[in-house]
Amino acid sequence: MAVKTMTAKTGGGGKFDDGWHELTISKAEYGTYTAATGDLKYITLSFENYPDNMDLRIYEAFVKKTGEEFKVASLFKMANAGIMGVLKDPSGKNPVIQYDDEAENLIGKKVNVLFYKETKSGKGYTRMHDLLAPVVQEGEHLSYAEDKVEGIKKGVENSLKKKLENMTPNTGFATANVETTETTSTEMF
Repeated sequence: MAVKTMTAKTGGGGKFDDGWHELTISKAEYGTYTAATGDLKYITLSFENYPDNMDLRIYEAFVKKTGEEFKVASLFKMANAGIMGVLKDPSGKNPVIQYDDEAENLIGKKVNVLFYKETKSGKGYTRMHDLLAPVVQEGEHLSYAEDKVEGIKKGVENSLKKKLENMTPNTGFATANVETTETTSTEMF
């Protein structure tokens, strides 16, 4: 017999665990998916210290009434990337964020990403929700205090919960282990 050593994991805190992870964007690229209903534009993000196959793809989504794109725009807002200014709208109610949507503006930016496990494959792969939350920061044009970040996180958690509840039973997606409370956040988009 020989004396050996082993690493004892205490559980939790792993880089693929369900819940929130503060990640740094290492790569961002635009692409186009050709579907039967038309082309869909997206942006794919990779993150520092994660394998290349652990990426996040965010597809453009538009407000039906105005035609304004909000999903990729939200990414730039949450990452505080490419922000050139915050303008007042004619009504004075909603600020208008002016930003440069070049993908390289995202590289090096930190964001909070919500991880959850799927079961469709039977292997419990970790997935990332496509709505993000900012990190606490003070920027030239946009700043996020801790209470604002927490409010946005709750909104994202509620979004994931609804998404998972609305999936058909045969999709195989499992719920994320996050606690949610009813909040309305205007900062999500």
